[in-house]
Amino acid sequence: MTDTRSLVLDILEEYERSGVFLSDIVRAVQDKYDYIGERDKAFIKSLATGTVEKQIALDAVIDGVSDIKVKKMKPVIRRIIRMAACEIIYMDHIPARASVNEAVRLTKKKHIGGLSGFVNAVTRKIALLCEAGQISFENDRIRYSFPEFVFDLLKDGYGEETALKIMEASGECQRLYLRVNGSSCGRDELMDILKKEGIQAEKPQMGDHGILVKDYIPLRSKAFLNGLCSVQDLSSQLCIEAAGITGDEDIIDLCAAPGGKACFASELLKGRGSVRAFDIGDDKVQKINENIKRLGLNNITAMVKDAEIYDEGLKESADIVIADLPCSGLGVMGRKVDIKYRATREGIISLAALQRRILDNACRYLKSGGKLIFSTCTLTHEETDMQADHIESAKGLKKLFEKRFIQGVEPCDGFYYSVFIKA
Repeated sequence: MTDTRSLVLDILEEYERSGVFLSDIVRAVQDKYDYIGERDKAFIKSLATGTVEKQIALDAVIDGVSDIKVKKMKPVIRRIIRMAACEIIYMDHIPARASVNEAVRLTKKKHIGGLSGFVNAVTRKIALLCEAGQISFENDRIRYSFPEFVFDLLKDGYGEETALKIMEASGECQRLYLRVNGSSCGRDELMDILKKEGIQAEKPQMGDHGILVKDYIPLRSKAFLNGLCSVQDLSSQLCIEAAGITGDEDIIDLCAAPGGKACFASELLKGRGSVRAFDIGDDKVQKINENIKRLGLNNITAMVKDAEIYDEGLKESADIVIADLPCSGLGVMGRKVDIKYRATREGIISLAALQRRILDNACRYLKSGGKLIFSTCTLTHEETDMQADHIESAKGLKKLFEKRFIQGVEPCDGFYYSVFIKA
């Protein structure tokens, strides 16, 4: 029998030690223990994700019942109590008594049994508060477990009401969209195929190629494995649709991994034109090539290239340049729950400077009359519309269209894109 809670404890330790994104660590553990059941895998993901996502709220509750504050606890004890508190407060299907007992067991397993009484007392107090309906938080920021910097950034940029919607949406189950591979089948045909696989789906209100999946679709789906569809958020799909691809363009995607936008562009070309998909590092290019092969595309080439370094050989060579750029990722906080803890003012400024260097190159790669598609999956103005203003004022491109999606307001991830034409 697999000790799932011990695995979660190991995940949390690795997360704090390595600085790697939590989702990557969880995926690696699930792959390593592939023999365990889907239910156990789901539990591992849910508990690890919830403990990190709700950390601020959990710490507030723990500090309210413990004589020793969270920051003063031994790291392993802190993780164990956070895990138990997450189960008790947010995972209703698990009996609180079981969560308390498992926390004590883990403490003893880690050879710190002398603290098992402390762990038992703290977790039992949390369980009693929860049973009495007395779990409360000082304010919405703590209830939604958001760092003060990120909350202030959202509030200053969009107002407090929208900031609350963003925080609430980031803690909800995220919508899953598929993109039909139009070079292989039609959207209605794909929906019929999915239905036969027992997957409930419907057309979203926006876009011509998306499908909203009602239930979670494993990537072992025959439709996915046979290259009939890809997982891609609706906002990203609409970004490429806005490029107005007609079928004969030469297209460059500067930061393409894992290949969603580049492959979509290739599908829209319907075997004509060409797509050059660049990214930095062999591992990223390998992911692009895996998707190219799965989708059966033959007019797209992936190669290693640093978008920050200007390539004279690409000067005025593209009809369309896709620049989906590195960013703070605040539009996808619901998918990468630790992004909100990584955001800093210095980091945003650094990313905006990197974006500008890449955009300067992107503009030079465009032919006269070519289009630039600039996009990011974040919400800060420094990384979105302020960059668009720079493209117009400093580079002389004309903005044709721009769109901002805000999670909790629109039915998709937070996202921004703008479309420009070069005179």
